[in-house]
Amino acid sequence: MDVALILDALLVVLLLATIVYAIVLNRRLGSLRANRGELETFVARMNEATSRAEASLKGIRQAAEQAQRSIDAPAQKAQALRDELLFLIERADTVAERMAVSQSAGTVGAGKAQAGGIGAAAPRRAPKSRDRTTPAAEVPRDDPPLDEDGEAVRSKAERDLMNALRNVR
Repeated sequence: MDVALILDALLVVLLLATIVYAIVLNRRLGSLRANRGELETFVARMNEATSRAEASLKGIRQAAEQAQRSIDAPAQKAQALRDELLFLIERADTVAERMAVSQSAGTVGAGKAQAGGIGAAAPRRAPKSRDRTTPAAEVPRDDPPLDEDGEAVRSKAERDLMNALRNVR
């Protein structure tokens, strides 16, 4: 056989394959052109949804910032009150220790008896020191002194502490 004839046959086969591929490609492009309106509608809806999502995110960010600002002020007040209460507790512990030491030495009762004469009060018992690990139910407590109305007599520090706790709520 002739080499030219084999090359011509190979060229015919390749041209037929190219024509078939061109026909398939033309059909796909035709369907794409037919669906072009739907594709444009889809892209437009997608852009609109993206715009709404961005606007919603801005609103959410603003709401979060506003919520953060509204939470920060009470949190700072609570932190300040906590620090103040810790300070008062430390001071109360120090004063209680001093009172316990002075009462055990008998200096408070003797000092009142010498200074007071007629209105001198009897020395009080030394308060029992409380172990911080002991539950409150197991610690015996003295009843606070009562005024004429039967209300517990409170010091200024106790009243201030109670007012501060009420204001926190």
